[in-house]
Amino acid sequence: MEGNSNIAPKEVTGPKVEYYQVPIELYRGEEHIETDLYIYYQGQYILYKSKGHGWTQVDTAKLVEFGVSELYVKFESRKEHHRYLEDKLASLLEKPQVPVAKKAQVLYELSDTILSTVHTTPESAENMQAACGYVKNCIKYLNDRGALPELVELSSKTLTEHTHSLHVATYSIALAKRVSYNAYEEVFALGMGALLHDIGKSKIDEKILNKPGELDDDEWLLVRQHPKFGEEILDHKQLVPILSKRIVVEHHERVNGKGYPRGIKGIHVFSKIVSIADVFNSLTSKRPYAEAMKPYDALKFMIQTMRNEFDQKLLEQFIEMLSR
Repeated sequence: MEGNSNIAPKEVTGPKVEYYQVPIELYRGEEHIETDLYIYYQGQYILYKSKGHGWTQVDTAKLVEFGVSELYVKFESRKEHHRYLEDKLASLLEKPQVPVAKKAQVLYELSDTILSTVHTTPESAENMQAACGYVKNCIKYLNDRGALPELVELSSKTLTEHTHSLHVATYSIALAKRVSYNAYEEVFALGMGALLHDIGKSKIDEKILNKPGELDDDEWLLVRQHPKFGEEILDHKQLVPILSKRIVVEHHERVNGKGYPRGIKGIHVFSKIVSIADVFNSLTSKRPYAEAMKPYDALKFMIQTMRNEFDQKLLEQFIEMLSR
């Protein structure tokens, strides 16, 4: 029997591998490299450092000299990428020899990488898992003395949903600890609620969210529904604590009952904490429609113009916390 030479051999393919971005700040002098690192140059990925070699300060200096700010690593899935970033960040945060300013910068840089996928596809269970890991690292970061002021320094940069979420989460966690909420489960639930407080905005057109001028009545009405949208998105997410979901829907309510979407007074103490952190970070960050205020001016505005909207004792503790 003759073989059929017209039949092409079956092509065997392995798992699809893609390049994912990692910040240079994750690597420090004399560190052992556990995976191949690439740079992106003239439309292609070029191997920069092979697995098994050590990272030195010379490597960092070379990249800075040539204006390279990101490295790339090959992974089979975004889930692998997130797990890698989470583990690297956790390891970095545990090193006492790493300056707090450096830790703050890495935490800040990773907010866009990790949280962009959370806000883009909040229905994804693996993205929610990434959010959980990021909150745990925020809690770990705040264990360092002087951690909060370093993040305050970074808050004046242009506001994005992702960096805003980071700042609101860390401010909220720090304030809760200051007023003696120290149980890990409670702090974690607060951190998740704060990190996801604006998740409902994923249902709103970015053109409206980034509009440089005033919103019209219909646009404003839609934006005011984002806490409710967030509640709906998280309704069946088992990874998200019930208290976190409550924070999401209540973070724009006010103690005088003049908030939204429900206009209620009886809100959870953690919702009161997040509302303070949310407003402060918004005021101290550059937005499409306003320049960033200095922290002192923002706090002065909150005291003089919005005094009746916040829990006064919590606001006083927040001011004292930032003043230290």
